Amino acid sequence: MKQIKLFFFLLSLTFCALSAKDDFTIESQPRAMEAMTCLSWEGELKQKSNGFVYLDVSNEFIDKIVPLLDLPGVLSPLPTSSRSMGAHISIFDESEGIAPFEIGQNFSFEVTDIRSFTVHGRDGDKRDWVIGVHAPQLEHLRIEYGLKPKLKGHEFHITLGKQKPIAAENCYESCEITSLSEENAPTEGLYTSGNFTVVDAPKLLKTAQKISALAQLHLKSNGFVYLDVDDAYITDIVGDIPVNSTFLPLSTGSKKMGAHISVIHENETISNAIWFYEEVGQWFPFEVKELRYFEAQGKRTWLLAVEAPALERLRQKYGLGNKLQNHDFHITLGSENIKEDAEHLLDPAA
Repeated sequence: MKQIKLFFFLLSLTFCALSAKDDFTIESQPRAMEAMTCLSWEGELKQKSNGFVYLDVSNEFIDKIVPLLDLPGVLSPLPTSSRSMGAHISIFDESEGIAPFEIGQNFSFEVTDIRSFTVHGRDGDKRDWVIGVHAPQLEHLRIEYGLKPKLKGHEFHITLGKQKPIAAENCYESCEITSLSEENAPTEGLYTSGNFTVVDAPKLLKTAQKISALAQLHLKSNGFVYLDVDDAYITDIVGDIPVNSTFLPLSTGSKKMGAHISVIHENETISNAIWFYEEVGQWFPFEVKELRYFEAQGKRTWLLAVEAPALERLRQKYGLGNKLQNHDFHITLGSENIKEDAEHLLDPAA
């Protein structure tokens, strides 16, 4: 059996540098592949209470293999605690409504490679790493129940975890001001027109000018990069916004992101494979220039447009456009319910 596993290991090295499909990449991970030749290549068929059917395989496929992976950033492994499903191969989705008689039986498989691919989800892009497996017995099982041999058309696999970007250790203890402010790379500055309205608010802008215009760059675990600005940009300013209807300020507090300037979206991080941001923890200057709002779906979103050449250069450095989604950098203040105001005009007695 060990010789058979060794054959598949050597075969995987032959193709490891190739992309077998446009939607995934076979990764070169010889240490991890060799270690898997010592693991059991079979598992027990199980079914969850919701109808999901899977092959329960050894958690060593995660606990022993993930530490051996050589990759940029960090891999957040699939949980293997007693309360989690742990390492497994998905076989029947709950929506397929299959209750196999073979529950409790063992099925074998063959490890073929380690691969990564981007998952486009409702909550943003993710980069998953999995162990590819060849499992004729599992294909035959699906066919026996009148289904196509592969679940959702995908190869059978064991999910290892999600690849995430990282920053330098203890970076948030830094007092370093970014050197990007001093570079000469051209920047665009503020747009003079767009799908927004500029509001004349001298008192509000005067208040804003008294608040610190230097903030630290932060990175969320999903790859979202933002400037963590003083919450006073919301708490000290919202009272001067000329609203006409119910206004909901952006939430602040210890467990909230609070006032911030969005810099790089998580989808940009994942799709451009940016796994290390050396500037996280550095301090970036900006300048509040205008009070603006834009309207969409019955809401008027109020914001402070800011000029931040260093943030434009940061995006340039990572091969991105100067501005996130081609919008000026800004601090969102909150939203006004203009639909409520429109309904009142139609029915003053309401």
